[in-house]
Amino acid sequence: MAQNVEASSGAIIELTRDINNCIKNINNLCGTLSSQLKELERTFRDEGYQTIQRYISRTQKKVDDAVPDLKTVMERLIQYAELIKKSEAVLK
Repeated sequence: MAQNVEASSGAIIELTRDINNCIKNINNLCGTLSSQLKELERTFRDEGYQTIQRYISRTQKKVDDAVPDLKTVMERLIQYAELIKKSEAVLK
């Protein structure tokens, strides 16, 4: 069954904001986790520590690699929203 997709300019702008907020949230969470892991390193260090440290580094790299593409998507979405606004103004 097909789902309806809202394509209003407002919904598209909100989607763009959500994408941007998710990027910031992922970066903040990785930073927090990394900081907490550094605190843990002072008191306890074993094989699991290095596994988690590699996981954090790989995750951050993937996010960093994806950000330019996500920014392009967000720019295109904003352009699309602006076109929808213009077409709505013409139809009124």
